[in-house]
Amino acid sequence: MALSTGLKFKTSTPINVIEDWLDANCKGEWDVDIEAISTELRQKSIAVYFEKEADRDAFKAAYKSFT
Repeated sequence: MALSTGLKFKTSTPINVIEDWLDANCKGEWDVDIEAISTELRQKSIAVYFEKEADRDAFKAAYKSFT
């Protein structure tokens, strides 16, 4: 399946927290790419790709609870 929709953002949330949410809540496939990490290792730029738009929309709605 193609991962046809995605989000790019900066976060200080640990990747494992994001991946755990994706595992528990996505009905389709997904992938996370780390695009950049700050020198202090606190902030990172990531891209999250989704097979289903509904999974992307659910992630966007839930993201504010990660921080």
